[in-house]
Amino acid sequence: MNNEFPDWGRMTPAYAEAELPRLLDKAEKDVAAIEASEPKTFEDIQWRLFDAMRPLTDLWGMVGHMASVMNSDGWRRLEETFQPKIVEFAMRVGQSRRIYAHAKTVLERIRSGAEPGDPVRERILAKLVESAERDGVGLEGDAKARFNEIQASLAKLGSDFRNSVMDATAAFKFEKGGKTYTIDDASYPETMKHCADREVREALYRARETRAPENGPRICEMLRLRKEKAGLLGFADYAEMSIAAKCAPSVAAVYKMIDELDEATARRADEEAEEIGGDAIRPWDVTFEAERLRERRYAYSEEDLKRCFTLNAVLAGLFRMVKFLFGVDVEEVLGDAKPPVWHPDVRFFAVREKGETLAHFYFDPYVRPGEKSGGAWMNEFANRCDRLALKPLAVIVTNFPLPGEDGESHLPMREVETVFHEFGHALQCMLTRVGEESAAGMSLVEWDAVEAASQFMENWCLDDRTGIAIPAELKAKVRAAKNFRAASQCRRQMAMTKTDMDLHSGEPVSDPEAVKRANFEHFGVPTIPEGLFLCAFQHIFAGGYAAGYYGYKWAEVMSADCYGAFEEAGLGDDEAVRRVGERYRETILALGGSRSALDVFRAFRGRDPEIAALLRQQGLAAAPM
Repeated sequence: MNNEFPDWGRMTPAYAEAELPRLLDKAEKDVAAIEASEPKTFEDIQWRLFDAMRPLTDLWGMVGHMASVMNSDGWRRLEETFQPKIVEFAMRVGQSRRIYAHAKTVLERIRSGAEPGDPVRERILAKLVESAERDGVGLEGDAKARFNEIQASLAKLGSDFRNSVMDATAAFKFEKGGKTYTIDDASYPETMKHCADREVREALYRARETRAPENGPRICEMLRLRKEKAGLLGFADYAEMSIAAKCAPSVAAVYKMIDELDEATARRADEEAEEIGGDAIRPWDVTFEAERLRERRYAYSEEDLKRCFTLNAVLAGLFRMVKFLFGVDVEEVLGDAKPPVWHPDVRFFAVREKGETLAHFYFDPYVRPGEKSGGAWMNEFANRCDRLALKPLAVIVTNFPLPGEDGESHLPMREVETVFHEFGHALQCMLTRVGEESAAGMSLVEWDAVEAASQFMENWCLDDRTGIAIPAELKAKVRAAKNFRAASQCRRQMAMTKTDMDLHSGEPVSDPEAVKRANFEHFGVPTIPEGLFLCAFQHIFAGGYAAGYYGYKWAEVMSADCYGAFEEAGLGDDEAVRRVGERYRETILALGGSRSALDVFRAFRGRDPEIAALLRQQGLAAAPM
């Protein structure tokens, strides 16, 4: 990657295969030179280490990106060949006692006043020391060798898990009445919501709930290895190890949140279940019947709403809202000025303020079954780095339907929320004021707080200031339906959250699906006895959310409380909203990981997060957190 943008035109498996050995060798030599030196300043250790690793991590990040968005046999073979080498090198650096000692020495010099520093640099070095300790820097002999074996195995298992889900999703087709149905992320939710044919819905539900059974043994192996890894580092279990690096103070605090939300939602969720048929309803009927109830109760069809929500209209509305709240312009880069991209559908944008370009981002919008991982996400290709004059460069990936006959992709409400959600992540990356790349944007933001900025943006989807053309009567109905089945949705999330925590607490279980079934039953989430939901639960088995899925709800408490500040100022008062928006930008979005997420929240809100705003906004009974 050059100082501007990656050259995706030359990014092929063959190119990466030729470059990776050279970059690995160079990174090894540069790291060895740092180890042999006697660093006395922050620049000596942190900057040199980042620069030594940057070319390799940049290229490997691009490889991972291509494996997620342009998956092929070539990218898979490349990952399989080099992933063990990359993991081995990362462990070698993470476990370098010389670098660990250097970082501790410079950190102490800054803390004692012997070396000029600031709170940001102090935090960066402190996190470097903590990261080394979690990477096993204190291990020796057989324990160290075993730790490294576990890391390599977990990386391989995660890649295989992802690929199995992708393959199973792409392979399934169900034909009836001259129409072909699939279970990819773009079409499955809409089919389950609107297809009146129960046979079709049942076939699709069963296929999606039982896909990738070969991941079952991988799950058991990952849980066993995670437990062993935690034990090697002195933790009771993987959940304890995970929480140690997050905002939540303890595993008990996470379970406390789950229990409180369980109590706050149980009665209302029972009522919601009865409204669509109670225990008699089958799992593949729930979404369909719920949509029919919503149509009757609020007298609108989501198809009516989709006609208003073309992707281009949603993007334009989002960008108007961002301009209003935060004072920045988002402009698409077209023609010769557009840099290379990895697929013709990929769009490229610049974020500007008073004519100055602050950042750029790619947007890869459409579903590509078998080639592109499901879901939606935001990643950083480059962080802000003042010393190298690097501007943030982000990527947003979604799986929206391909444009129809009118040339537009029409989005359901949940995907409109996805656009705003992922752009909330990107804003935290792109509007950072932190010049040290190791703490800029989302770097060093605790994992259970990273969803706060993204979930916050979802609140503005229906704001009149987006300018999205929706008939006033229809918008009023949609707003009235905002909390439709909110308790059931919350309990589904809690079922997954508690399953994640249960699987990673205590001793590894022999039947993870049994744990899932018990939690789904408790929280009233419909399922089938033969269901294999966990075999496609990529968040915790092929992503970064193991013993951390609770972070969605933990961060939602923070995001709801952030939005509460705008409510208190008066959502109808433009000037008041702008003032709060400026304060939000200069804290939540600007400070990144330069301070703990809780301290950043306090800087914006003036106090710790409270659950009251979340429960109030979702129409649930208040309960103290």
